[in-house]
Amino acid sequence: MPTFKAVVYANHKRQDGTYNVKIRITHHRKQRKLATSLWARPSDLTRSLNIKSPDLRNKCDELVTRMRAALSDVNPFDLEAADVDWIVDHIRATMQADSFRLDYFTFADSWIQCKAPTTRRNYEGALNAFARYLGRRELDVNDITRRLVLDFMEDVDAGKKMQWSHKEGRLVETSKDRGGGTGSRHVMKLAHVYDAARARYNDEDTGRILIPRDPFSRIEYHLPPPDGQKNLGAELMQRIIDAQTDDPMERIALDAFVLSFACMGANFADLYGAVPPRDGVWTYNRQKTRTRRADRAQMVVYLPSCVCKRVRRLGGPAGASWWLPALHDVDPDKDIASAKVNRALARWCSKNGVERFTFYAARHTWATLARKAGVEKALVDECLCHVGDYALTDIYAERDWDLINGANAKVLQLFCW
Repeated sequence: MPTFKAVVYANHKRQDGTYNVKIRITHHRKQRKLATSLWARPSDLTRSLNIKSPDLRNKCDELVTRMRAALSDVNPFDLEAADVDWIVDHIRATMQADSFRLDYFTFADSWIQCKAPTTRRNYEGALNAFARYLGRRELDVNDITRRLVLDFMEDVDAGKKMQWSHKEGRLVETSKDRGGGTGSRHVMKLAHVYDAARARYNDEDTGRILIPRDPFSRIEYHLPPPDGQKNLGAELMQRIIDAQTDDPMERIALDAFVLSFACMGANFADLYGAVPPRDGVWTYNRQKTRTRRADRAQMVVYLPSCVCKRVRRLGGPAGASWWLPALHDVDPDKDIASAKVNRALARWCSKNGVERFTFYAARHTWATLARKAGVEKALVDECLCHVGDYALTDIYAERDWDLINGANAKVLQLFCW
């Protein structure tokens, strides 16, 4: 077993006459010396440099006790087999963890800066709600407990709904009660930040675990299906394809929705930012997953002839910067344009006795109908351009666009255009 002794060396004397106190660790006849923050004056030492000051001796004993405690969780047989360097590294890592401090909110505010604006707003909403619950925007990361997280989740679900106001540029409280799941969504984002902090500051290879606990690991999340994001079914999808309206905004919304469906559930953001296709082929990088896929989430869509009329209504003159300038005419801000399109879809639903759905329902509907059309699950995953479970496949295997667009053709054949 290792032994510890506080020692002072003559050659470690500073210009002011003091000596740094070292802790000498001996194990299997090998020694290592750890510097401390303790300093000895000549009056604290004997002529042979032994510590005689009771106060300094007590501080040294306290430090040695902490070092021994750092080894208390190590199996005795493993400790006996370890070398002295491993023991020193383990003591350093454990004692660093004991004194480690990291403000959760400071780290979170820095970490979310690399996120896309909409994603960053969602994280800011969760962090602001957490700060309101605490009554302060300061919290050591190791002070977060499971009980605190559960109480916060319960408090959020019992409160009023917060909604982003484009006019005010911030989250504002509405008169509506929150739907179930708001607390879970906030906590999931807080957990992502916590996991990022653990990934940055913990090093299991060296045993340097500065954030040892995970208070989010046993949290049960209760997430209802996203409001308005659902499979519409073939019958309702056919109604939308056939829909007629005199409302210009509804016309744009319905055309964009059908185009999204016909392009394998392309997101509104991707349609909004799309450059004109070449020779009937639309190539783009899906905004939501392009930073998380090795292929930059590239999609190659063979534009089906059945949507040409809708593309003309949404399109502009040849040589335009954007493929679908009608979406930009809705609003120069992508997020506001998306909100206006969803409101127009809701208005059409209300007029036609249809349960409200959002633009994202085109993606859910395409995926569901693709499975019913006999498209394999893995191929549906490729068509949707998810991050998925095929990270290595995405690196090594070239994607077969004929196969992917063939799956899309199977879905579109289910409808009368």
